[in-house]
Amino acid sequence: MRYTVILLVVMVLTSACNPAKKAKVHETVVVVPPSRDTVLIEHEPEKVNRSDSAQIRSLVEGINMDFQSALLTGSMVFENTTDRYNFNFNIRMVKDSVIWMQLKKIGLEGARMLIRRDSLFLVDRIHRTYLKKSWNEIRTQLNGPVDFDALYSILTGNVEYFDKGMDTLKTSENMKWIYSSDGNNRTVIGINAVFNTLVSYMVQDLRKDNLIRIGLANHKILYDKKYFSYLRDLEIFSNNAKLLYINFSFDEVRRNAVFNLPFEIPSSYKPMEM
Repeated sequence: MRYTVILLVVMVLTSACNPAKKAKVHETVVVVPPSRDTVLIEHEPEKVNRSDSAQIRSLVEGINMDFQSALLTGSMVFENTTDRYNFNFNIRMVKDSVIWMQLKKIGLEGARMLIRRDSLFLVDRIHRTYLKKSWNEIRTQLNGPVDFDALYSILTGNVEYFDKGMDTLKTSENMKWIYSSDGNNRTVIGINAVFNTLVSYMVQDLRKDNLIRIGLANHKILYDKKYFSYLRDLEIFSNNAKLLYINFSFDEVRRNAVFNLPFEIPSSYKPMEM
């Protein structure tokens, strides 16, 4: 499932930016979730006629934004059942090509990443180590169909749905809900009907009972009546228990910006243990 790309980034970056922990990513991570952090899935999709497919497609296209390139700055918080991490981030992205990410703690760079369509590179400034992984290796290690597009979608706030006739559209006075499934995965998209803004997004792995849930707030117009969410809460659940919480707070968003992507692995750095 696509949420596992976030787990990889969290596992690598939290070890890289926390000097009290070793820069090591374990293949198997066992987490005992607290009993109070549970979630139940209450919505069930209903079959609708084919005429709704065009309406659903139009709704998704209406909220998704076109980023040929983007520069994003802000802060983020990672929380699991035992630890909490705070970072400032600087992210630069080129559509369908590359994501460059820098994480800082107390004004000092802790980690830098270069993510391409075929691979991921990371340098850990604190432990003077580096990581190089192809997406095929990442998919094998995390046992999930993770890719570049998944991370790009989460950072931009764009959504996906399965246009295969298994979609449902429900509307109320203030909300529009899109339920979509391809048999293995299911998405639930919540759109504010008044302002035409994305306010919630859930992706569920029906086979493994895992899901990622994103709440979006503090919307501001970025261009052409397109709203960008400057505040997001991301939660990852497994078997109805919360494993991870991530908060993104964006300070600056520059669309179609021009920038450099400096990245180098120093010759003195050693490979990160996996």
